[in-house]
Amino acid sequence: MSGAITATTLAAVGIGAAGSVASGLISANGAENAASTQAAAANQAQTLQAQESQNALDFQKQQYSTSQAQQAPYLAAGNAGLNALQYGLGTGGTANGSGVAQGSLTTPYSGTFTAPTGLTEQNDPGYQARLQLGQDAIQRSAAARGGVVTGGTAQSLNNEAQDYASNEYGNVYNRALNTYDTNYNAYNTNQTNQYNKLASLSGVGQQTATNLANQGQSASNNVSSNLLTTGAQQGQDLQNAGAATASGYVGAANAYSGALNGIGNNLSNLGLLSQLGSASGYGSGMSTVPGASMSMYNNSI
Repeated sequence: MSGAITATTLAAVGIGAAGSVASGLISANGAENAASTQAAAANQAQTLQAQESQNALDFQKQQYSTSQAQQAPYLAAGNAGLNALQYGLGTGGTANGSGVAQGSLTTPYSGTFTAPTGLTEQNDPGYQARLQLGQDAIQRSAAARGGVVTGGTAQSLNNEAQDYASNEYGNVYNRALNTYDTNYNAYNTNQTNQYNKLASLSGVGQQTATNLANQGQSASNNVSSNLLTTGAQQGQDLQNAGAATASGYVGAANAYSGALNGIGNNLSNLGLLSQLGSASGYGSGMSTVPGASMSMYNNSI
């Protein structure tokens, strides 16, 4: 009877243990598969993030290069204008085919004003014309009176010449001064125009350089932001992959632990059953009645 009890009990324990092991293996395998799938997805996300980040960086680089190429002529023109301006001011630069003489923009007007003299006044075309008109008028008047060659006529002509010379000098002087002022202002205006043109061209280069600097700073900020964002996302993806893998390990360990606990519980039950059998006095050499009772007990379990 003891052998029957032992076989039945062992069979029950064996079935329970096998079930625990099978359940543990299935749970562990499922946990590991789920963790592997999650880790693979996180790694794939990290790879895609890296690729998209690189695509964005390549596009940013292309756009910046295109912008530089488009503004290069303006920058070159500005540099040429600045070179010519410096050369014209005598502060640097080179001739470089600019057509501006070195230091010409700071060269003062070379003309000088000279007050007219009596000879200058007499040689003035306007003075001569008006004097001639006055003398002709005197002679015509004298001729009309029949005294062209008289002393009175000669005196009138002399007085006319002297009075006209005295009165006309101011006009001749002013005309000479106006001519000087006109030439002086024209020279300075031409100097100013040259300076303004070169300064304006130089300003184009300066503005272009500023634009390029701003674009470079913007591109740098965008690239930095892209890299930082990508790095953070990739770090998070890798952490997710690590967490998924760790979770799988923990899940598998828990499953194995549960299986082992199940086996242990079955063995404990076997021990308890054996102790119960011994405490009841059942065993080899027992009477038929106890044996029958033991069979009933076995059947009950």
